[in-house]
Amino acid sequence: MKKLLVFIGFITVSMMMMTGCSGEKTVKIGAILPLSGPLASIGKDIQCAIKVGVKHLNANGGIRNKPVEVFFEDSLGLPDKGTETYIRLVREKGVRVVVGAVSSEVTLSLAPLAQKYEVPLISPTSSSPRLTKQGNDYTFRVYPSDTIEARRISDTMFNRLFIRKFVPVAIKNEYGYGISNEIIRIARGTQAMNIPEVIRYSPDSTYSDFLAIAEKINAPAPEAVLIAGYPEDSAQLLKALHEVKAKAYIFVTSSGSREDFLRSTGEAALGVILAKAPFNPKATDEKTRAFVGDYVDICGKTPGVYAAYGYDAITIAAKAFSKSSRPDDILRRLQQVKQFKGVSGDITFDRYGDVVQYPKIFRVRGFEENGDLKCTLLTDEDIAQIKDSVLKVK
Repeated sequence: MKKLLVFIGFITVSMMMMTGCSGEKTVKIGAILPLSGPLASIGKDIQCAIKVGVKHLNANGGIRNKPVEVFFEDSLGLPDKGTETYIRLVREKGVRVVVGAVSSEVTLSLAPLAQKYEVPLISPTSSSPRLTKQGNDYTFRVYPSDTIEARRISDTMFNRLFIRKFVPVAIKNEYGYGISNEIIRIARGTQAMNIPEVIRYSPDSTYSDFLAIAEKINAPAPEAVLIAGYPEDSAQLLKALHEVKAKAYIFVTSSGSREDFLRSTGEAALGVILAKAPFNPKATDEKTRAFVGDYVDICGKTPGVYAAYGYDAITIAAKAFSKSSRPDDILRRLQQVKQFKGVSGDITFDRYGDVVQYPKIFRVRGFEENGDLKCTLLTDEDIAQIKDSVLKVK
């Protein structure tokens, strides 16, 4: 009888090893997104993209013949709520990777938990430079750091266009401080730079607040204005600058690259110069066409840049399970991501878990036949024209 029990025990252990010690029938991934609150529009875009990613993964056999299952949690864009949902996903749902968060404040609050529970975190949109310094081996992001974008914007403004007098305007949160502080740091190291004022505004600002800010910007007659805010408030500030007839060149960080941002600003966006991620929904490669087609079918609209990063984040998260569901294997697979062909561009994680990917600089030209604003790459002619006008003022 004892020998029989030993034999049964051996068979049971062997079967567990063959099927994976967890015995789980699905690949479990969590997603922490702001599905309500000020960032809900971005969170819902990413949620749609994740659903498209899961559809594609499962249509191709899942991961190791297991379907991918995603559990969504609403962070409301709040750090405390984000940590609460992370712990719930790990303890109650048994997820092995979490896609999120969206805002840098929430992602920074989750990074220590990712290390504590050894459940990696992959953010689709967080860009704060503090994540590079305060993150850890379990924190990754497919969206470029503000440091990278700040270098590209600064090079365009200060080296190529020779702008020397500008007013930075930034939202009072991790994103606004992160990118504006880096651009200001570079500016202050540039010869003959003049920054009359640095303006910070509350996330709760109203249009009347933005009108007051626009008047304040106009007073010192700067050559340029830099707007570092979220799409909705950046659009209001653009309209306010248009209303007060601001003459400065207007630069907008990549948060303004969402299609609805331009659509909502109308004439106020004409001539605006903005940084944009390399995602092109009109690209003809098979992967992008499949993503865009199914996104339109499932979500009812064309995907924007944040959706593209969400799609890449879920795909990378799922493929981290390609060998096993063991935590050390999952972490190793993420650390080894090199030249992954994403719809947002090639993705390689450096030793800090950051992706190295530079945005491109675009200018808003005019209106398309359908009423949408036309936005194309900044040209040599643009550069010559802007630089000449700036130097003439001097």
